[in-house]
Formats: sequence, structure tokens, C-alpha cells
Amino acid sequence: MTMKSTMLRVFVAGLAVLTATIGVTTVVGQPGVATPCQRSVAIDPQATAAEAAGTLTFTVHTGSCAAAGSVSYTVTDGSARRQGDFQLAAGVLQWAAGDTSSREIRAVIVNDNVTEALLEDFTVTLVNPSSTVRIPSAVGQGRIFDNDTTTRGVTLDSRLCLLGGEPTVRMLGSTPRPLVSPTPKPVTPCTIEPGNIINVPFSTNLPRPTDQTVLFQTYDGDLFGYLDYVPVNKVVTLPAGSATVYVPVQLLPHAFTQTGKYFQIGISNYSSGFVVAGSGRVTVWH
Repeated sequence: MTMKSTMLRVFVAGLAVLTATIGVTTVVGQPGVATPCQRSVAIDPQATAAEAAGTLTFTVHTGSCAAAGSVSYTVTDGSARRQGDFQLAAGVLQWAAGDTSSREIRAVIVNDNVTEALLEDFTVTLVNPSSTVRIPSAVGQGRIFDNDTTTRGVTLDSRLCLLGGEPTVRMLGSTPRPLVSPTPKPVTPCTIEPGNIINVPFSTNLPRPTDQTVLFQTYDGDLFGYLDYVPVNKVVTLPAGSATVYVPVQLLPHAFTQTGKYFQIGISNYSSGFVVAGSGRVTVWH
């Protein structure tokens, strides 16, 4: 065997190894190790209901790949306590492979005749995910708006937008390179189409027989106006007899390349009473 043919065989063998290594390198994890599909789940950061509503509902959103899996949730009393203020037991949420629908956790609210703090709260936490599930945002705050008072209040809920997965990263050697689509798209239930709209709710404890108004505003956090979202600064009307209004905020494509980042929201100048806990966040997660 000549020196030239030996060198050629070594070169071909090395090229085959390099090709195989690149072929099994995946989006996340270690180079050369295949990473299994993982479903992302996240709970509403806040959910508020008037005491007279009867139920308070958290949505548990899902995104990324639709793997079969499960997650448990625990319930922790705060200023709202079981069984006097609400009823909710710990439980388990499950998804079959291919199921892309969200889940709901519903607490029963006790409508008593006792004057209490205007807002009382408890916590629901997602825990113990199966190996095919990851939890970007695990904690939800439930808030009960007392109606046994002459004080009229308004509050708003923080929101989240759960997208389909991490921005694509290909590993070549030791240098990761993000490959982000120039026009990335969200995954339901993150936004309402068309327009990439996320709805931010604000609520009162006592519906009124006349229209009410609130000033709603957005502020930059580590997401920025006109880059990640369209700023809002306007007076919003709560129609007579209504307890909740949703304010649409448009997300922009750059926001869909981010994770764990937020912009701020706030309400003020309530025409019929007091603002209670009038600031919050809209956070984007993958």
C-alpha cells in the first residue's frame, strides 16, 4: 500500500466521522447527543375573579413539541384560605401525544357576607413534570376580589405569552449559532390572529349600572416599544354591568425571538373608585 493511498483512506474515514457527528447534533443539549422532544407548559401568572363569580380559573398553556406527558400542581393558602375563601385540591394535568390544547385549573370561590381585604390571594404551583415536560413559568397567583364592601376597586392581571420553542441553535464544534427566522410566528394560545394580539384583562369587584373608565398604559421592561410590542396609552371604557374588560396589545416579530423577557402594564385614574395592585407584566416564554 502506497503512502498516498493510506493518507486518502485516513482522510475519508475522518470525513465520515465528522459527518456523523454533525448529523446527530441537535438544537439543544450536548453535541452528538440526541435531545428528546419536550413539551413546554406554563400557568397564568395571575388570575382574578370577583367573589360573586363563583369560580376562578387558571389556564395552563402548552407549546413546543406535543409530547405525551404530565405535570402536577400544588395549592398554597395566602390571605385567601381553604375552605373559608376558596376550594381547590392539588392535582395532575396530563397530555396525550399530539394534544396541543391548554388545560384549566378551577377553584370554587366561597361567596360569603364578610367584609374582608379587597384582594385576597393564594398560589398554584406546577411541580413534578414528567421527563417529556419542561416548565418555563411555574407559579400562578389566584386573587379573589371582595364584594362585601362599599369600596369599588379595579385591578389588572399579569399575562404570559408561551411560544413554540427555543430559537434554533446548531452546534458546530464548540460555537453555538442562533438561527432565528426573520418573521417568527407565535403558537396558539399565545396571541390572537390576525395581528399577534395578546389580551390583558382588568376587572372590578362590583359591576356598575353606568360606564366606568380607566387609563391603561404600557412601559418598557427588557422588551421595548416598537421593537417588541406596540405601546398603548389610552382611556378604556368598562361598559355598564360588566366586571372585566380585555385590552388588546400587539406583539411584534422581534418579541418572538426572546424568552423570559417582559414589558410592563399599568392602570390608573379609575373613574368609579380605587386602583388596587394596578401594575403588572406581560412576559414572553419559550
